[in-house]
Amino acid sequence: MQKFLKECDALIITAGAGMGIDSGLPDYRGDQGFWKVYRPFQNKYGFQDCANPEFLKQNPHLFWGFYGHRLELYTNTIPHEGFQIIKKWCEQKDYFIITSNVDGQFQKAGFDQKKVYEIHGSIHTFQCTKCSKLYLANKFPKLKIDFQKFEAVDPLPRCEFNHILRPNILMFYDWDWISTIYTKQCENFEEFMNKHRNSKVCVIEIGAGTAIPSIRIKGEGILSEIENSILIRINPSENEPEENKKYYSIKKGGLEGIKSLNYL
Repeated sequence: MQKFLKECDALIITAGAGMGIDSGLPDYRGDQGFWKVYRPFQNKYGFQDCANPEFLKQNPHLFWGFYGHRLELYTNTIPHEGFQIIKKWCEQKDYFIITSNVDGQFQKAGFDQKKVYEIHGSIHTFQCTKCSKLYLANKFPKLKIDFQKFEAVDPLPRCEFNHILRPNILMFYDWDWISTIYTKQCENFEEFMNKHRNSKVCVIEIGAGTAIPSIRIKGEGILSEIENSILIRINPSENEPEENKKYYSIKKGGLEGIKSLNYL
């Protein structure tokens, strides 16, 4: 496994919510995990209720209390040491990052934006609910939040025509997500894949669960497309043994697992 990692031509890092835990970010795994952070919502709203465009229509201040808190949390979080370990690996090879996380932590850690594919979008971009225009989140005033209720206080983010904005994130039951940025990221990744179809490729999957298996599906798809490839799965709990010889399991958290692989 480590020999393959050292000798491979290209690295693909596939990261789920577990990648951010060592930075102090919650992964909202199930409603119990969600309610630990958003206690006022307990037994009333779950993660899928809040991460939903319909929730914005029905409860705009609660919606932006939830997303405003997440935006502030992600903006203020410093990526953990594991990001820099991976970055050193990537500096020695061609690489690509695929993540379901919307937190922008890979970019903050210094990875090339052109080599990051955010399959669920980014909280650092807003979209208009009416005119489909995109805006950088940092161009808007910081949201004020009543933390007793987890409600955002007016004014909520609005475009120049006074239409309410939402994060440019793919939510549950979301038919209005503007995927322009991420379609381009996908195209960049497909170019990378075409370049490395006959290369030796190592996929390192970090903190990707089975509840929303988007990242797992991506990684397994890469193995089926590239013959000379392996997948190293770092996950402390959802890490069942694979019969396929192209899979390797490390039953550890993100940072600990990355350190155990460190070959520099």
